[in-house]
Amino acid sequence: MIRFVLRRLGWAAVVIWFIVTATFAMLAAIPADPARVLLGPAADAASVARARAHYCLDEGVLVQYGCWLDRVARGDLGESYHSKRPVAQILAARAWPTIQLTLAAIVLQLLAGVPLGVLAAARRGRWPARAAEFVELIAQSAPSFVVGTVLLYVVAYRWDLLPIGGYGEGGWDRLRHLALPAATLATLGVAYYARAVRVELEDVLGSDYIRTARAKGLPERAVIVRHGLRSALGPLVTLIGLDLGVLLGGAFVVEQIYAWPGMGREVLQAIARLDLPVILGAVLLSAVAIAIANLLADLAQVWLDPRLRD
Repeated sequence: MIRFVLRRLGWAAVVIWFIVTATFAMLAAIPADPARVLLGPAADAASVARARAHYCLDEGVLVQYGCWLDRVARGDLGESYHSKRPVAQILAARAWPTIQLTLAAIVLQLLAGVPLGVLAAARRGRWPARAAEFVELIAQSAPSFVVGTVLLYVVAYRWDLLPIGGYGEGGWDRLRHLALPAATLATLGVAYYARAVRVELEDVLGSDYIRTARAKGLPERAVIVRHGLRSALGPLVTLIGLDLGVLLGGAFVVEQIYAWPGMGREVLQAIARLDLPVILGAVLLSAVAIAIANLLADLAQVWLDPRLRD
């Protein structure tokens, strides 16, 4: 087990190093002078020279790369061209709203997707299974911007049940503001979670140990939950790991629709302003989040199924 964990940690470190190096390569490929862009066209030559020296831009590529690794290790991702604030500070302020939205969406995906998958597998060939598969198809086919717009118009505007957008003041008000963005973001995930559970259960429910459990007189619910559903945990953990990484990188469309102050909305604004340090900082942070989430998913799968350790 320790050897497996160390091997996975080593691979995660290699992936993160590659991501950091690729980000540096993109920065180095930009034809403009970063120091001049950062300080503006009115900056004097002495100020530009000091900025270039601070970021090692007056040195060779290898020295610049070493300075870049050192800054990233210290959490220094440069400064925004637009606001002149540190990129790490900007992204840190937007990270917590995105984390809240991500966790809420994953919880909704589990609460809706798992029961749908179980229903479709347990009632295979009957109308409840067909209804569950129809819901899966609709959820998988509906783009986030369509779902978000419809929910915004119907639930928030026409029915006035939830706020139209914003972050809220905390507590219950925050949960009310979070409900629609999380539901919109969870729509596609519900379809994938339901399908993963359904496929795994359909394969397992005809197994010998399931027939043995039924022969012992166990209720069908206990057979499915206690024996069958356990086989779906591995694919679910994989999907959760992928969702954690991708959603933590910023749910661009959903955050923009609901004016949710997360990293996705910040990146869209940075793209409109051509604020390259913020864009690349968000790309770097998103890629690292995906690498770490996949590492945690791998470790969780091994904990659930020790046979994968070999």
